[in-house]
Amino acid sequence: MQSRNHFIMSTNNPHKFVRITLNWFNLNQYGNLSLKSKKRKFALLVIFNILLSAQWGLAQKNYAEFVSPAIKTLQFHRESWPLSHPIIRLNAGQSLNLSFDEPGSGTKNYHYTVVLCDINWNEAELMVTEYIRGIPVNPLNDYAFSFNTTFDYVRYQLTLPNENMQLTRSGNYALLVFENHDRHNPVIVKHFLVVEQHADIVPRIKKTAQSSIRASHQEINFEVNHAGFTINNPIEEISAVIKQNGRTDNVISNLKPMFFRDGFMDFNYNRETMMEGGNEFRYADIRSTRFLSDRIQSADFMDPFYHITLFPDILRNPSSYYYRQDLNGRYYIQVQERNNPELEADYMFVHFKLQVERPNPLQKIYLNGALTNWQLNETSEMTYNPISKAYEISLLLKQGYYNYQYLTVEAGERSGSLFPIENSFHQTENDYLIILYYKGISDRNHRIIGAETFNTLLPAPRMTP
Repeated sequence: MQSRNHFIMSTNNPHKFVRITLNWFNLNQYGNLSLKSKKRKFALLVIFNILLSAQWGLAQKNYAEFVSPAIKTLQFHRESWPLSHPIIRLNAGQSLNLSFDEPGSGTKNYHYTVVLCDINWNEAELMVTEYIRGIPVNPLNDYAFSFNTTFDYVRYQLTLPNENMQLTRSGNYALLVFENHDRHNPVIVKHFLVVEQHADIVPRIKKTAQSSIRASHQEINFEVNHAGFTINNPIEEISAVIKQNGRTDNVISNLKPMFFRDGFMDFNYNRETMMEGGNEFRYADIRSTRFLSDRIQSADFMDPFYHITLFPDILRNPSSYYYRQDLNGRYYIQVQERNNPELEADYMFVHFKLQVERPNPLQKIYLNGALTNWQLNETSEMTYNPISKAYEISLLLKQGYYNYQYLTVEAGERSGSLFPIENSFHQTENDYLIILYYKGISDRNHRIIGAETFNTLLPAPRMTP
């Protein structure tokens, strides 16, 4: 048997950790133990669960996504599918890849864990051992140092699940990365999904019938076939969520089926499932400092770092719709003059500017996309410069190809609008992620029985109920 050290937080002092040592065992070894020994081992495991639950989850904590400003170029996706959502199927042999950079040349004592959450991203009322098989907290010790760059950084990466940690339930999960065992102050909180594939989802994305917004909005309806999977009370047991591209501010949630019968559900809404179509994303190509792309106004090396100034952006409202292939707000890392972009791509300060004659004091403007982790916060909020008559923001970005857009948020609102700056068209190409949650009468947490990403330009076959 292998002895491993673990840490739990002291009840008297939340900043003090107590080291406990547990003898871990597998099922094969467990089967060979005497009855008395089995009881002793089982009691120890129960005590461990109680300790973890008492220290980590008595108060139901909400796990909103968070990325520390010190963390750069965070990417989280299905293995070998870098532009995908972080979604895997349960017990299907699939895995997720997390990678991120931290400026500097020294490493940190990072650890990671995962937390099962309910449909609202509150910590599930289950013990850790009910959804993790293996070790719940592990060191993040896969890292490498940059080279041939003006800006030193350390690149960390993680594959999940792995030999130390496997997941045994479907649902919403939060991945936490934290330093020095300080789990309550993570530097990264990222969401991912584990899915039981019991339902097929077929979308119907179309123009809305409402004439006033017909030209600017998309209506997302869908049908679900769950033949072979029993749902006794769809209204109580089923809830669906729709996400547009990677945005976090305009998620549509708590959708119930409008019509259902054996093995079939129809989510045919009107107002509830409408979203701005928006516009095709703007782009910044900073893959080279020698051969400047069409969006770069200047590239200057100001010892010790590069500074990239983009041509000022202008309002696209009013304008006509023009299709241009994009990444729907994502980015990829690449450097034209090097062979290893993960470690040889340089960092540079990129200066964005949006020309606006007069600012609106009742609005905030945000630079939105994967380059700002889709978050509307102080790191993505733009500042108006009355001298240049433009909203401005500077980001430290790794060489690559980036998509972005400008979101306007009215005072008192939490979600943004694309229309004032980007304009909005029903023809715009977008990705939509539809997630189907199920919680039966005997379930203690929400399961995910279907999750699929659809593109508005790719027609889906009509489902026959």
